[in-house]
Amino acid sequence: MDGTAVTVSVIVPAYNHAAWIGQAIHSVFRQTLTDWELILIDDASSDETWSVIQAYTRPLSSENGRITTIRHTHNQGAPTTLNEGMALAQGEYIAILNSDDAWQPERLERMVRFARRQELDFLVTGLTLWDRDAGCKDESEPDWLKWYRSLYADWLSHGDFLRTLLRGNFFITTSNFFFLRHLFDAHGGFANLRYVHDYEYALRLFGKGVKMQCLWDEKLLNYRLHDHNTIREKPLAAIEENMLMLLEQLPELYPYLDYSRLEGLKLQLQDLQRYTREEWLSAIHYQLLNKEKELFGLIYDRDEWIQERDEIISNQQILISDRDDWIAERDHTINTLQADIRQQEQNLQERDRIISGQQGWIADRDRWITERDQWIAERDQLIRERDEHIHKLEQELQRLLHSRAYRTGTLLAWPIRQLRGRLHPDRWKFNHA
Repeated sequence: MDGTAVTVSVIVPAYNHAAWIGQAIHSVFRQTLTDWELILIDDASSDETWSVIQAYTRPLSSENGRITTIRHTHNQGAPTTLNEGMALAQGEYIAILNSDDAWQPERLERMVRFARRQELDFLVTGLTLWDRDAGCKDESEPDWLKWYRSLYADWLSHGDFLRTLLRGNFFITTSNFFFLRHLFDAHGGFANLRYVHDYEYALRLFGKGVKMQCLWDEKLLNYRLHDHNTIREKPLAAIEENMLMLLEQLPELYPYLDYSRLEGLKLQLQDLQRYTREEWLSAIHYQLLNKEKELFGLIYDRDEWIQERDEIISNQQILISDRDDWIAERDHTINTLQADIRQQEQNLQERDRIISGQQGWIADRDRWITERDQWIAERDQLIRERDEHIHKLEQELQRLLHSRAYRTGTLLAWPIRQLRGRLHPDRWKFNHA
């Protein structure tokens, strides 16, 4: 900062709101009141929150030093981060804007003008309920809206700020806080509470005599209600913290309490008791559902196991039946093989008998062959002897045919042959031949 005071110090604590912080910063840039400084503190986000902050603020970071950006190396929580931002603030007023909410363009101008005119120290406004996509959430949050409207109706019926505040935290969020910076110097910052540090701070300041007011009919805040709001993290823990905080604040608020304001506190305690019971019943219900889910899972697993077991038994029965069939086939095969073996044994015996007979026949054949060979040898010998004898006879015949006595006898027998030929020509031819 260059030392020049500004009207409003805007403090934006951020943690893992990369999807929405750009919209929050943009709503500051669009303010009709331009005399502000912006202090952005990233409380060690694990998403792209810091990158979005840099993208929106870097082009303006050197403009009169109006924008300060800080990045924590480890998460310190909302109260500590807010206190750090308020300690750095130089403005006449401090306005807080959480990184998942947004303002209407005229918010700061309207609040500065009204606070100065009414000489107010602390100011909040009405709000519009947003969903995660910046859409109106009137239809999807009927219970929340019913509760918020009941607070508004309470304020309308009495016009008593503290009674309605004791009835419930109609500030809703620190994004609705607009107050003089010297309150921080005089009364300190937020208590280290997880869920109700905003509510505790408002009650503490009221107990110190701070002049406070709510512009119910001016909806200058867009409050984003989503599944990751801190207040929805652990409802029972939030209710317990809220009740303990109220008990601690009662001594400080005692001078301001009357029957009507105690009646407002009574209504809140009744609401808290009802919410506690509902949350307790819901917790039991969800525990029962989880147990039921667990049991159903076990039952489902058991049924699957039984089904698998039955399938195994059925398969085993099939296997046993197949085994019995196989055993019957095996026994039949064995019986067939045994019959075949007996037949083979008979065949072998018959074969041995045949072989034995064949061996006797072979012996007889060999003996006959031997005898045949001997007979052939004797026959061949006889043939040789006959051939020799024939040869000798032929030689003897030739010698006789060429002998003188044969020729003489032939000549002497010629007339007789001629005569016989005439008497018996066929016989003669045959004999002659």
